Amino acid sequence: MKSRIKNFLKNNQKCVVDMATYLSFAIIVTIFATIIADLTYQPKLLKKRGYEIEISADGKPVIKKEEKPIILAELMKIADVEKGAKIFKKCASCHNVGKGEGSKVGPALYGVVGRPKGSYAGFSYSEGLKSMGGIWDRESINQFITKPKDYISGTKMAFAGLKKPQDRADVIKYLESKK
Repeated sequence: MKSRIKNFLKNNQKCVVDMATYLSFAIIVTIFATIIADLTYQPKLLKKRGYEIEISADGKPVIKKEEKPIILAELMKIADVEKGAKIFKKCASCHNVGKGEGSKVGPALYGVVGRPKGSYAGFSYSEGLKSMGGIWDRESINQFITKPKDYISGTKMAFAGLKKPQDRADVIKYLESKK
């Protein structure tokens, strides 16, 4: 048996050397890949695992809301009519803003700021909007375009709303320019 192995190794010496070379190369590549991966992807270890839940005197968890109040007046100081015009393009498929232009799917919005709610002649408003009363001022427009269905129950407006406060301020500034 030993002689057979010796004969095999003697006759196939180049093949055995090639196999050993390839195996060594594969091992070296694997080692380098592991080192590079370890250097590239390092986990961020937490100082403290989990999170704390504050318990009030009655034994219930204390829920904190750390939202900063959005002050529309501050946003209006930096609101941009041109940005508002761009954002309003989402609304333009349903609303006109030009002087003398009629309603589309929604009422014309020329002069809407300061106008009584549900008062545009010739437009069929929802009962919720008709019964609301008041005028369209900055604050009411802001609340409405945030999420119309939350502001007026039963509104016909299918628009989902504008999430970003600055976008809403820009649109309001644009609507104010349409007088």
